[in-house]
Amino acid sequence: MLLQLVFWCLFIFWPLIFRSSTVRVRRFHQPPDPVYMVALNALAVLFFYLNTRILIPRFLEKKGLSVYLLTVAGCGLVMVLLSMQLRSLAFKADLTDVRFITGTIFPVLFIFSISTTYKVLNDFHRRQQLEKERENERLKSELSFLRSQISPHFLFNILNSIVSLARFKPESVEPATIQLAELMRYMLYESDEAKVPMDQEIRYLRSYIDLQTLRLGKKVQIELDLGPVAGNHCIEPMLLIPFVENAFKHGIGMITRPAIQLHLHINERTLHFLVKNKVSMQPDDPKDHHSGIGLKNVERRLNLLYPNHDLQIREHEGWYEVQLTLELS
Repeated sequence: MLLQLVFWCLFIFWPLIFRSSTVRVRRFHQPPDPVYMVALNALAVLFFYLNTRILIPRFLEKKGLSVYLLTVAGCGLVMVLLSMQLRSLAFKADLTDVRFITGTIFPVLFIFSISTTYKVLNDFHRRQQLEKERENERLKSELSFLRSQISPHFLFNILNSIVSLARFKPESVEPATIQLAELMRYMLYESDEAKVPMDQEIRYLRSYIDLQTLRLGKKVQIELDLGPVAGNHCIEPMLLIPFVENAFKHGIGMITRPAIQLHLHINERTLHFLVKNKVSMQPDDPKDHHSGIGLKNVERRLNLLYPNHDLQIREHEGWYEVQLTLELS
């Protein structure tokens, strides 16, 4: 608004501001009266905003093109007559001169064209901005919903782990509960942010793996390689845990010598994450019908937040393997 105000003030009052220059340019002719020129410029600005603020919104958008063109023709005629009168006073010209009449009509048409183009482009830009804001709000709502689904699902599996500890290793229930409290603190207070530091997410993964190790003991061979994090990289919170959770959920069933491998490395800004677990080769191995919630959600979150990510999931020679590559912020 300030930029428009400055522009129109310069446009209206330039005959007064540059009056001496006008006189020098027209030293062989009678210079125009700057007062009438200011009035003529003010009339042009009035017609500009009349078209953009009243004629287009009230007639073109609500009553159709034909009514709008008739209204513009009437306003344009009034504009031409007023302009001719002001120009004749400014230049002391003859109103019947064809060149004078033509020189008055073309500026009016030019102002009409410019104002219509400005209004159309401005409305298009506003619609684009509004659509972008709506899309951002929709994505935020969807991500919030996906997060709210992941947390209860994850918590449900952890509670199942503590129930198993209470049955077979009651002395491990207290440290497991403390470990669970740390996990819940992260879920409730730190994962609300849009991004979290990468080292926090890795500590969260380690806490979960420690809890599972406490529950399973030496029943599962765990190979863990969470490399050092260099730089202040950030990631969407709780983005990696569903893959790790899925490995522990399906990698310790009816499997001979169960094993789980986790590798995480960051090369500059690129995250390379690998999770592997042995799978049962028996066709009658029971499956949890609700086990796909976490993976479906994390795949959707990846599509929304990291559209250029590379996620490969495959089962090969008795191993279930997940490879994820994405660019960190």
